[in-house]
Amino acid sequence: MRLGTWIGIGLFAVAGLGCGGGGSKAPGSYGDVKASFDHPTGTLAATNADAVAKAYQASLSAGTGPAGQRLNQKTSAVVETIPCNSSGTISVNVATATSSAVSESFSYNNCCEVAGCCYNGSGNVFFASGGTATGSLCESVQLTGTFQAIPVTENFSFCDEGGVINYLVQVDGESFAVSGSYSNGTGTLTIVGKNGSFMCTYTNDTGSCTGTGGTFTF
Repeated sequence: MRLGTWIGIGLFAVAGLGCGGGGSKAPGSYGDVKASFDHPTGTLAATNADAVAKAYQASLSAGTGPAGQRLNQKTSAVVETIPCNSSGTISVNVATATSSAVSESFSYNNCCEVAGCCYNGSGNVFFASGGTATGSLCESVQLTGTFQAIPVTENFSFCDEGGVINYLVQVDGESFAVSGSYSNGTGTLTIVGKNGSFMCTYTNDTGSCTGTGGTFTF
């Protein structure tokens, strides 16, 4: 996979961002993001399993947007301001771009990909080849904005390792690493908290979780 493609992928989750929310602290490096996935702070339980799933679905909102399209061919360090689909801009600073690593930051300047859904904030993208052809990409996003006059916040991280995507979401100030298939209350997720790894099955917002930390229904 060429380096420019990774830069484009790195912006996909915010370039077509939906209006919802998850959470994570802004990282300073690829290692920082990976460490947050390796050490989630939340305790998964019957009282929050549904909320974790909903935070995961909110973070899945994605598109390819102008940032990914315009930067897809970049293979070296670049600073660029890109217009958003409706109004506003995205400022992108690709500080490092080599055959084995990318370090990129971006900021949203009242960026409206669609009218009435506008954001300000920032994010970071980190890519490391790790000696593999596909490598690993991690991104952290911290945005605030409005959707039809309703205030919203988007705070989350995700890592794509060889095509396997995991999201770090936040519920009540605690983080959980989540992957799987889930939509509108139904699906199957792998959720990792500080109390272990769980396989959770959802049907119409109810279900059960089984894992190293035990079994419970919700």
